[in-house]
Amino acid sequence: MSDTAPTWGYVVVTGLAGFAGGLLVAALLVAGSASRSAPVSTPPSSTPAPAQPVTETVTHAPPPPITVTKRPPAEVRTTTATVPVTPSVPSGVPTSLGPTGFRQDAR
Repeated sequence: MSDTAPTWGYVVVTGLAGFAGGLLVAALLVAGSASRSAPVSTPPSSTPAPAQPVTETVTHAPPPPITVTKRPPAEVRTTTATVPVTPSVPSGVPTSLGPTGFRQDAR
């Protein structure tokens, strides 16, 4: 016998195996008892029983049919406005960047 305790995984697997085995035994017992039941004998009848009408009651209504609704796409509106442009950089200041990402001054 070892000094280590069983892990939770071992306990779960063993428990499930025992449970499944118990279900199998119960199913076999139920199946075996059904095949050993005493035969039922009915006295012969000279006339068959008349057929009786059967009424079936529906407890819920069937679901409504699925409806698909298509909507036309929304109308696109375009607005055109004229905006005056003013220079934001005073003349004489370089506005281009050099290959290093810094301004190149024309000095």
